[in-house]
Amino acid sequence: MRRKQTRFIRTLLYTLKKGYGFPITLHKVSGESLNMQTGKRTPTIVTQRVNKAIILPATAQLKFEHGGIDSNFKYGGLFDTALRQVIIDAQDVVNFEIETDDYFIWDGERWQISKVTDMEFETGYTLVARMVEGSPRHMVECVSLESQLQLTSEVEEI
Repeated sequence: MRRKQTRFIRTLLYTLKKGYGFPITLHKVSGESLNMQTGKRTPTIVTQRVNKAIILPATAQLKFEHGGIDSNFKYGGLFDTALRQVIIDAQDVVNFEIETDDYFIWDGERWQISKVTDMEFETGYTLVARMVEGSPRHMVECVSLESQLQLTSEVEEI
């Protein structure tokens, strides 16, 4: 039975990744060094790239309640565009433990993780994150360099 449920959750995660999957980079501040002469603090950051994190749209955060015909109409939805719910497949972060002090970079913005919940059967994580404006991002950029240089074994005489 557990195998069947795990397969169902994996299939569901795969489908959501196709529709709502975005690349993010998880960051964990693992330490900090202090330069005694200048007083500058330099954080040590461990990163983990996730190619397809499921980031639900801001409208999915909206909660709407209706009490029924005889009761008063209830409203009280919280609509915060700086708050997002994120689902990460456990296979994408094998050696990275996600905690509430961590953050991720998505679309050039820093998102602070405020809540982490493990999914059933250790299939993934659900996060609640809030966009933080004006804080250092400590972005790690992956840069690749290609060259058209061709080496030959010919020598020219002058």
